Amino acid sequence: MIFPSLLSSCAPKDPPLKPVYEGNVIVIGAGAAGLHAAQLIKNQNVDVQILEASGLFGGRVKINRDFFDFPLEQGADYIYGNSNPWYDGIKNTGVSIVEVPANPLFVMDGIPKFESDLSFDIDFQNAQSFIANLKNYSGPDLTLQNAAVSAQIAGRAHHVIEGQVATPLGATYNNVSVKGISSNAKNWDGGESKHFSENQSLVQVLSAMYNDVLSSVKFNTPITSIDYSDPKKIILTDGGGGTHECTRVIITVPLSILKSGAITFSPQLPLVNTAAWNRIGMAGGIKVALSFFSNFWGREATSIYTQGYAREYYAPGMGRSNSNRVLTATIVGDQAEAMSGKTDEEIIALLLADLDALYPAQQGQASKNFDEPNSYLFDWSKQEYIKGASSYPLVSGDDAGISMSTPVQNRIFWAGEATARNGNSATVQGAIESSNRATIELFDVILDL
Repeated sequence: MIFPSLLSSCAPKDPPLKPVYEGNVIVIGAGAAGLHAAQLIKNQNVDVQILEASGLFGGRVKINRDFFDFPLEQGADYIYGNSNPWYDGIKNTGVSIVEVPANPLFVMDGIPKFESDLSFDIDFQNAQSFIANLKNYSGPDLTLQNAAVSAQIAGRAHHVIEGQVATPLGATYNNVSVKGISSNAKNWDGGESKHFSENQSLVQVLSAMYNDVLSSVKFNTPITSIDYSDPKKIILTDGGGGTHECTRVIITVPLSILKSGAITFSPQLPLVNTAAWNRIGMAGGIKVALSFFSNFWGREATSIYTQGYAREYYAPGMGRSNSNRVLTATIVGDQAEAMSGKTDEEIIALLLADLDALYPAQQGQASKNFDEPNSYLFDWSKQEYIKGASSYPLVSGDDAGISMSTPVQNRIFWAGEATARNGNSATVQGAIESSNRATIELFDVILDL
């Protein structure tokens, strides 16, 4: 697939089809951001290579290949909106897309109810009004939790706010910035609907979209140091001691990897970049696919927002499974960190106990229906080259992604969902949008040489 329009639509000036550039570009990371950046660079006939730390492409897009009758994603799952490059790219591959209806259940006082059944619950209605008005928030920057308290939202409805607003960002509501959320809501322009890929995994979609550059990926090559002290070349050293030379580099690794110091820089990066890292959060994230022998929560329900260990359970088989008897639990932020010392079996047992309490018509209904061999847990914080779920703005950090992505000496450029703008952080389209921006910055430099 070739997407010159994605670059030209955002660029202040269109790069020529075949620019003359004697240097070469290395992209670090073969997730969506890295693949997209490499594709745009290759489209302009510039020498580009991708160095990937793991043995797989896709980054936080990952599939469980041996699961049921639909593609069950271990990472990114929802396709948000219908007016962005990610949605357009998927449609261009010919993959069928299923729109997910907005029909969640909300647990209030221990009972799962649809929104239509909560029309007279003033606490729930106040929470929904609070969420709807976040886009217009104009108060001081607080955590989402403190903003809810200031708005006098009853505590019995706080989990509704956390599950609907903070959980999709990979955060708990006591950490994420309300101004950052408001800014994202104001800038989001990708469309309001949510979709699933009906019959193809998102890894397969990436393969179709970026097949041209997959041969340029060098796998199992974790970069441990970047030396840009020589103005004529950048030397990258990998974990095996190998070196790779380029004149420009685009870094797309997850924020958690940068914060961990897994990559050292010589000379040290400017403070404008590194200080921004500390104003963006990226915490643990666990996805647990719970398979059952029968659907006991209702085939029409798309999600369940709870006060339990998982703020949201969603039905990943909606519109694409004949049986629709899987619930995926999303455990993020502080809740995921609290689970870090537990075994997979212990975590699953806690989730089943929560569901048993919500559906007590037959004692232990979830546990009795549990299809253990077809269930699994995936902990993103334990993935060596990921170490977390997705980025989210901390208090006073709503513009940190802009600072973080400031090019260094016009030689080091930054992409990845943590650097996304337009309200797209924590999404695949955010990763792609960030690559559009980074590639424009790159071409603005090399075309002026």
